[in-house]
Amino acid sequence: MEIRFIVFVGPVKESAEIEFRSGLNLVYGPSNTGKSSVLDGIDFMLGTEKPLKELPEHEGYDQVILGVEFPKSEYFTFVRSIEGGDYECFEGLHKRKPLDIDPVILRPKSETKTIKSISSFILEKVNLSNKKLKKNAQNGLVSLTLRNSLDLAVVNEANIQKESSPYISTQFTKITEHKSRLKFILTGVDDSSLLPAEVEKKALSREAKIEVLKELIEEQGRSLGDISTLENSLTELRQQDKRLSQTILEERFTLDANEENYNSLVSNRAAFRDELELKSNRINEVVEMLSRFKLLQKQYASDIARLESISETGTLLEALPYEKCPTCGRLVSEDKTHQYCDKDIKDVVAAAASEKSKIEGLNGELKFTVNNLSSELESINEQLPGIEEKISSVAKELAIVNPELVEQRTNYTEFYNLKFELDDSIKQHEQLILLTRKKEELENSAPKKESKGKEESERTLPTSALFKLSKEVRSFLQEWGLPNSNDVHFDKETGDFVINGKHRISNGKGHRAITHAAATLGLMKYTEENELPHLGFSILDSPLLAYEEPDNEADDLSDTDVNIKFFDSLADWKSKQIIVFENKKSIPNKYSSGRQVTQFTKKNSGRYGFFPTKPMN
Repeated sequence: MEIRFIVFVGPVKESAEIEFRSGLNLVYGPSNTGKSSVLDGIDFMLGTEKPLKELPEHEGYDQVILGVEFPKSEYFTFVRSIEGGDYECFEGLHKRKPLDIDPVILRPKSETKTIKSISSFILEKVNLSNKKLKKNAQNGLVSLTLRNSLDLAVVNEANIQKESSPYISTQFTKITEHKSRLKFILTGVDDSSLLPAEVEKKALSREAKIEVLKELIEEQGRSLGDISTLENSLTELRQQDKRLSQTILEERFTLDANEENYNSLVSNRAAFRDELELKSNRINEVVEMLSRFKLLQKQYASDIARLESISETGTLLEALPYEKCPTCGRLVSEDKTHQYCDKDIKDVVAAAASEKSKIEGLNGELKFTVNNLSSELESINEQLPGIEEKISSVAKELAIVNPELVEQRTNYTEFYNLKFELDDSIKQHEQLILLTRKKEELENSAPKKESKGKEESERTLPTSALFKLSKEVRSFLQEWGLPNSNDVHFDKETGDFVINGKHRISNGKGHRAITHAAATLGLMKYTEENELPHLGFSILDSPLLAYEEPDNEADDLSDTDVNIKFFDSLADWKSKQIIVFENKKSIPNKYSSGRQVTQFTKKNSGRYGFFPTKPMN
């Protein structure tokens, strides 16, 4: 199997893609340019159930597409949502999901009778399907899968410099399985024929229990030190917890009092504001009524003046002699024609006087009402400054109280978080002490030290094959010109290589990185020369770490030509696919560009990084 390309696609963003060919492929550049995203994307597309790391660069992308080639020129494209889930598998290579081809659905892990997993699909293509590995002393078996074999082909930056074997985990529960895996790759014979061993009533031996307890203790992030030291630390932590609890109680009491004061001030301010609003509304109402009442007063004055005019005119008419009736204008002597005239002016004057009296009464009541409203308006206007002063006073108090309260809340939260961390640390110490005591009880109760199964290890790992594998690893190290690498052999007890009499993991991280690379490539070379199954590609992240971040002077290769020889050696190996991710410092000039070289510049010139920096037009 070889990887042909990986592409991130989205509806509104330009695709992020990179292609790979047979032989050496080099991707290099400074940090944070997307090299890790390419490696994480490949891992994501090869069966991991973990979601991709959430990165800002992923926004706008919704699918990841991986193109691969199998033997006999079989090409397939896997498409998966960036959120995870099942895969869609299409025949041929497609950098966009084809809409005219029906896909085959593949599961990330568990498969059903009708739906395969991507692991089964790929392993069938590379002749690694239906293989079984021994996982424990009772001959329990586990299936070889893409996920439990991928670390032999894909080595990220963290693992390449790790202080552990390139092939065998330090985790106790995985040692037997990984030794069985190495044996299978070296010989082509798996453990399908093993029959279950007779299981004792106690599933784990005393030694196994001790190893499990050691692993549990190490997972707590603590050393296996003296139990008395742990107990002293626990006592000190409990004392700190007691003092902190008292401090939190005092802070809570003070905070509650200040919260109550703050809430009271806020409530008072709200009440004063409501009162101010109520008074303001009343002012508007009174002003509106006074305006209307003034108009009514003018109307009353006009009516009174008119009625007074009528009364005065009637009185004058009544006192004057006349021949003609002032009411109808006819001669008074014409009794017949004047007899129907309403000629009693006294009645008109009396009616006008009565109406005037009534209006004057109403006007008097109106004046009384106006006076009351004017007094109320004056009173409210006098009250307003006092209310505004109260609001201002409360606001000043809040301006002082609020910052203090915020600080107290922050302090209380910090104390509470510290208490949570302290409680967690106490629980860890208690658990460590419990586990350590159990471990010591098992160690002290042992009548004699149990065998670690060296004979079993000797039988599991074939000596002749390991000798040939060691030669392949040594060949690479000598081709690369790594100092002091003329003697390389595999130590079955540690599951790792000894180079010139020194265990590989005893060197600096730069030396561990390049020797891990040699172990990974040596294994692939061994399978090729002995015609044994292998995934067919190797991916190495930062194998030349000794150029970038050496541990010490002895670990520093920056003044050597190991980097040139390293790439020369891999460039000559055309039959297998090798993908190397490196930082710029370790890249020699002759490999700084080329058909199968991709440089991420982190600059405006060239290719900035894996993800395009400009939006799609």
